[in-house]
Amino acid sequence: MDEAGIDAEATLRRELLLAFHVLDIEGLDSGIAGHLTARLPGAGTFLCHSHGLGFGEVGARDINRAGMDLARLEGRGRIGPSLSIHAAIYRARPDVGCIVHAHDESAVALTATGAELEPLYQSALLLAGDVATHRDYGGIVETEESGRALAAALGARRALLLANHGTLVVGASIREAVHAAVMLSAACRIQLRAMAAAPGRSLHAVDAATASEAKSFLLSARVLGMRWDHYVRRALAARPGLIAELSTLRG
Repeated sequence: MDEAGIDAEATLRRELLLAFHVLDIEGLDSGIAGHLTARLPGAGTFLCHSHGLGFGEVGARDINRAGMDLARLEGRGRIGPSLSIHAAIYRARPDVGCIVHAHDESAVALTATGAELEPLYQSALLLAGDVATHRDYGGIVETEESGRALAAALGARRALLLANHGTLVVGASIREAVHAAVMLSAACRIQLRAMAAAPGRSLHAVDAATASEAKSFLLSARVLGMRWDHYVRRALAARPGLIAELSTLRG
């Protein structure tokens, strides 16, 4: 790998390490059951954390490089078998650079009502028209076949609500996928509160044209960059030990 490639991978590793802790702080840790991966550009491989660790436990040495066959190519940890979901999505979606899977309680509760997601507040409009619900819960996902089924259910969308399970969110970059995952969780919480406050009544949603305009703004590189910087400031303030961990990931 040339110097530019080494620097790019080091940058990706630093951002991924931060992302684990951002998701943990934002309540999307999911114990040892959550997944977060980032594709290495042009390599047919991805970065992931060691199986069995919660997001808040991940350090620089816990980030592994895996092939699409889930073989560990670099690192010291076991590659989780449920990452078959990620491999299937990466194969199907060349536009995806990062995948987040969380066992978000609000998403599980919303899907249990039978309702579909309605982004009801401004920040959640980045998900407008881009979320589907997969209601065919098939148990633990650890096979290539089940991974392909979820990739097919996701299609070209940004997110999938998994009934009785959690959420699956993708993005072109780590910061895009992480922010969308946080906003999806918030959107589910807000909708549940609105439904509880006005049982049996229709929810007031944003009209499609306004939602589309807001979505373009919220997904702009400038806005995503500002959001990401805010998440990072919060993470480093809460966990100053991360600074030392990040310093070991220099190109």
